[in-house]
Amino acid sequence: MATATATATEMVSAWEDQVLETVRQSQDAVVKPVRLWAEASKNLIPELPSLPSLPFSDQIPTLAELVERYFQYADKLLGAQKEYIRAVLEAAAPVLGKNGAPTPTRS
Repeated sequence: MATATATATEMVSAWEDQVLETVRQSQDAVVKPVRLWAEASKNLIPELPSLPSLPFSDQIPTLAELVERYFQYADKLLGAQKEYIRAVLEAAAPVLGKNGAPTPTRS
């Protein structure tokens, strides 16, 4: 029985790897043209006149900082969800059994 589980786990892992590779390829298919467009267009867009400094403008995060902060938060949120599910499985262990399948009841 352990072999079937290992095989199923290997199949899921291979599928996950394929999905991730497809996502990476799709992302690359977007990033390359955007990079080419930006390089070709950088001289076509006039430079904006500098605006007077606004109070606290030095404290406004950059887009890159906002993205980094968002993903840090998403990591924390996903970690909290993982701990929650682990706690639920642990709490339900008396009826789920060791492998997560319902334990048979005696008649």
